[in-house]
Amino acid sequence: MEFKITEQFKNLETSTKSDYLEDVTIKSNILETDEEEASFVINKFTKIGYEKVSERYVDVLNIDKYHFHAWLEVGDFASQIEFNIENLYPGLSLLDYDAKLWFKGQKPEEIALWKTFRILDTRPEIGDDKLAVFSIQDGIAPPNEPVIYYINRALAYKTNLTFNGYFEAVLDMLGIADWQYLFTEVSLKDLKADGAYQNLKQSLEALQKSFSG
Repeated sequence: MEFKITEQFKNLETSTKSDYLEDVTIKSNILETDEEEASFVINKFTKIGYEKVSERYVDVLNIDKYHFHAWLEVGDFASQIEFNIENLYPGLSLLDYDAKLWFKGQKPEEIALWKTFRILDTRPEIGDDKLAVFSIQDGIAPPNEPVIYYINRALAYKTNLTFNGYFEAVLDMLGIADWQYLFTEVSLKDLKADGAYQNLKQSLEALQKSFSG
């Protein structure tokens, strides 16, 4: 089995060397999964209906925890960037929901969906309450992959990202604010009305300049 993504996380501190990044902090714990451990985790996924687990999930399950935080400064642009990856395995239970995720005023059908959410990625040092979650449901039908949502201001936006896709994207985006919108069907009009479009555009341009050439 190839561990492409966990290798990228292992090398992140080296690969992010840039004159435009300041106060970079990385706290990580990357596991080395042996066959016995992999079989145990694969069995847990299989029991709730997911297929081809050994091909799709073992690599990302090696990430026990990973926190990245830095200041990104390019010209007049300055912003904190951050991601905080949680261990996936503890969330692989249909009953282990987090009551702190939903809130007063939600409709019963909304709460039913939010009960399926398990935290994947947060921004604890920045503290803006933006986070990514995955929805754990019994035997999700094709494409047989837990759906990942982006939560901002108590609204959940469904993404088209797989686990592997999310981990690859977070490494590319380095935790700039609202990058997950790029993988949702949210309208450009709504992003502009919310003020997120301009901020995201500036962040992407700054990130590109930081690592160009």
